[in-house]
Amino acid sequence: MCLSTVYNEKHEMLARNVASVKAEKGRIIFIDIMGIPLTVAGEIEKVDLMENEILIRQAEEKTA
Repeated sequence: MCLSTVYNEKHEMLARNVASVKAEKGRIIFIDIMGIPLTVAGEIEKVDLMENEILIRQAEEKTA
């Protein structure tokens, strides 16, 4: 089994033990080994299967 850790562009860990990834309308949904989803607005920068890392660039939050 190949599980990954998700980091943002500042290399801050967002999720660990991620088993599934789904991209959907500018958002990425990471599902961990326990089936718990984490939805992040942004895009995937890099997937490193040897290091079990997923690097993402989070979208800027818009303020009113």
